[in-house]
Amino acid sequence: MKKQLKLITVICGFAFIIALVISCKTTDRGPRIIHVDEIPPDGTFQLTQVKIDVACVDFEHAIVRDELDYPRVDFRRFDRENPGRVIKTLDAIVLENKYIRLTLLPDKGKPYSFVYKVTGHEELFIPTVAQVFGSPNRLGWWYGLGGVEYTMPDEEHGDTWAADWEWKIVEDSPGRKTISMKVRELRHGLIEIIDVSIVPDKAHYEAAVRIENPTDKPIDFQHWINPMWAPGGRGEITIHTEFIMPTRNCYVTERSFNEWMLAYDPKGSRIQSYGDSPLRFLLGWKNIGDLLAWKLEHGFYSAFSHDEDEGIVRVFPKEKNPGCNIWAWGIDPKPETRKHFSGSETCMGYVEMWGGITRGFDEYYRLNPGEAISWVEWMFPYHQTDGLHFANQDFAVTFTRLPTGEYVVKLCPSGDLRNVQCQVISTKTRESLLHVFFDPFYPKKKIPKFSFESPEEAPELIIVKNGMEVVRMTAGKPPKFPEATPDDNTL
Repeated sequence: MKKQLKLITVICGFAFIIALVISCKTTDRGPRIIHVDEIPPDGTFQLTQVKIDVACVDFEHAIVRDELDYPRVDFRRFDRENPGRVIKTLDAIVLENKYIRLTLLPDKGKPYSFVYKVTGHEELFIPTVAQVFGSPNRLGWWYGLGGVEYTMPDEEHGDTWAADWEWKIVEDSPGRKTISMKVRELRHGLIEIIDVSIVPDKAHYEAAVRIENPTDKPIDFQHWINPMWAPGGRGEITIHTEFIMPTRNCYVTERSFNEWMLAYDPKGSRIQSYGDSPLRFLLGWKNIGDLLAWKLEHGFYSAFSHDEDEGIVRVFPKEKNPGCNIWAWGIDPKPETRKHFSGSETCMGYVEMWGGITRGFDEYYRLNPGEAISWVEWMFPYHQTDGLHFANQDFAVTFTRLPTGEYVVKLCPSGDLRNVQCQVISTKTRESLLHVFFDPFYPKKKIPKFSFESPEEAPELIIVKNGMEVVRMTAGKPPKFPEATPDDNTL
């Protein structure tokens, strides 16, 4: 009897898989209703205190303290051409669940490593040898450890990356792991607190950020998050990486090394269309540069490796974080540039996709005495979507119209997902062309795609969660990569 039940279960399982594959196509018989019912697996959930070894240039002998007690590098005592190499052992916290492994350097206020266990890939840039740079910031230098930075009070990395952060374990329960990191910015006296959390069933980390003005004076400042991304697991950016900002226009900032970007506009304008711009892709970056979003239309941005079909996205409230800036090395930097930034002459580099509480680096945010600004944001990897058209803390999704006329919906959840529906409707007849129910659904190596054919040019995809509409969109085009022009690179 048990063998018969087992056989029936196996047959039913195969029948469901066959039905799912068949129902991914809409035919002349009408719309397809698809139910995705996949029980998420169990997995580990833990917080571990460890020590990690980090290779870096030998610069401690050149450190001096300024009048605010910030460390500075005396470059007269530091040989940038032959800096030497040492191994530093650092305190770290590892937060791990069944989908991600996040490593923090809490006394530096820094997420350092972010591994997407679904694919086994590291998504952050970790240099072969951490480097020391001269910088136009007020400290005059920057320590390139990789990972993610939260910085203030000014542009160009600010000061707080160089400060000592306090930290503590806030929660280590079966439902949540939280590390709280705190820093006092010494120039003005601002205090920043970042609570980094993971939960058992999500592939994102959550950062609850709070900045306070405990002084008796108003303070004008900037705050930027600087994630150094290398999505796809190669330890470097890949050639067909797309820089996804939900903005109609971009702004070429007035810096000398950005002048090559002006050639992409017929009138040499600094405000340029971004949707089909070569600057949307690494292949269009002939040189080092940075680029601002003119106005974000949604609260997310992302870097996506089309070579690995994998990306990473930051999701945030755009009313409190209206700024996004891209900084990249260019498509084919010279070996000395590669070594200067990473410690390796062969490294292709990474992309910094900055997010700010101001729209640009020439704007400042004011906190009056006793005031604070706070928000919650998320960061997570996703894969097998062929890019990104929309993201929130629950999922990343694309809705694409192929040149053949076929429409494709691809959704990668940011963890265990329940009670979500994707429905494509005709904008002419309001009839349903495709209806997919996700209950439950989870990130796994193979993400299903759902396709249908329709002569209609602009059907709408509507995504609903728990009965509430999340987003409504029309189909985008497949990415169109520009031709590489590395010969123009002057790095």
